[in-house]
Amino acid sequence: MSDATEPDDVPLAADGESGFSAGYTRALRYVLSGEHEIHTVAGVVLRFFLADGGGNGAAGGWRAVSDREFQFAYENSLFDMEAAKKNEIRPNARHVQLTLDALAGAGAYFWSDGYEAAGVMTANGKTPEECGFRVPEAPGQSGRGGGA
Repeated sequence: MSDATEPDDVPLAADGESGFSAGYTRALRYVLSGEHEIHTVAGVVLRFFLADGGGNGAAGGWRAVSDREFQFAYENSLFDMEAAKKNEIRPNARHVQLTLDALAGAGAYFWSDGYEAAGVMTANGKTPEECGFRVPEAPGQSGRGGGA
């Protein structure tokens, strides 16, 4: 006798994961595909870029990366890297995030960790340079001491 409101048991997958977590992992593969360019069902083309400047005021541009690499760099930017050197976990007060809807398509955005790392996701299929967005110089890039 089974009540329709009771959840069914989820059998274990072959690798020992429950069917739920295996399904969840499969769903994540659709979100993080490991591709530089992602076409959505709405026809939007998402592209991912990280700053490629070399630091210390060196001129640079944007380097195309996969969505996974972009997400990993973004998540690292949320934590204070100076505190991490002391084995402390603190939010990064220098983290900046801006929308770029007018420049790079609806939903596009820029983020910076306030040190050297920065990223752009465009939502119009173009590069940041094609959208008129250059790599900004972060505080501390000129000589790594105080910015310029």
